[in-house]
Amino acid sequence: MTRTRKIKKKSRNFRKGIFDTLCYIAIVVIVAFFLFPLVWEGLTSIKPPPLVKSPVPRLFFTPSLENWDYLIERNFWHNFKNTCIISLSSSFVTLLVAALAAYALTNAEFKGRKSLAIDILSLRMLPPVAVIIPIFLVMKSYHLYNTYLGMILIYTTFNLPFSCWLMIGYFKGIPVEIGEAARVDGCSWANVFWKITLPLSLPGLVTVFIFCVLFSWSEFLFALILTGEKTQTLPVAAAGVLTHYFTRWGGLAVIAVFVAFVPIVLTLSLQRNLVRGISLGAIK
Repeated sequence: MTRTRKIKKKSRNFRKGIFDTLCYIAIVVIVAFFLFPLVWEGLTSIKPPPLVKSPVPRLFFTPSLENWDYLIERNFWHNFKNTCIISLSSSFVTLLVAALAAYALTNAEFKGRKSLAIDILSLRMLPPVAVIIPIFLVMKSYHLYNTYLGMILIYTTFNLPFSCWLMIGYFKGIPVEIGEAARVDGCSWANVFWKITLPLSLPGLVTVFIFCVLFSWSEFLFALILTGEKTQTLPVAAAGVLTHYFTRWGGLAVIAVFVAFVPIVLTLSLQRNLVRGISLGAIK
């Protein structure tokens, strides 16, 4: 009987080992699949220009920064500054408004509170291309075309529904008794919000902020229609590299790496809070 148990245990361990090995192989394959374009863009950005157009792929070569001079040629630092100002400003405004709205929808008692939360989320389902013409006309009428304020308002408007919905989930995860105890001790609703609720929901705030930055950083349609030379962002500037007559593939690879660099660094640096925030929003 003991020998039979040992054989069954070895068989289970063997099957578990095979399963774990297959899982690791699958993870490696999936990660390699998604990282390959980034790695290839990075290699292309430091290839000498003659090798960029070579029909034979070259993995080993002498690195060159000649393609990176393209950033200075096209003054992409100006576009980088525009992207930083617009994406960071709109993300901070969105975070503040979404936190206030979510706090009210979570703690205040009024008629239609639940349906209002669903209505707010449904606004995020609206395709931007369906409203781009009315938005363009409004921006022109109020002299907000090709301005930082106009782009910040647009990105805040479209980021707000999803951000508010996420913050509702985070605030619901905070025990109601904490706020009630603070109220008994004499705290106002404003003090409960600023000094208790926001610090406790910090991982959720970081998660919402990252999502807003990622959307604003890589958004193309609104930036293409509503910006000019003064406020043009990186995605629009990168699209301008493609022409009917000539495409500088090395320069395009440099811009792609440049555009992807900041979101990757931001996500990795805040990874711990990002994971905690997602988990906090999923569990009440």
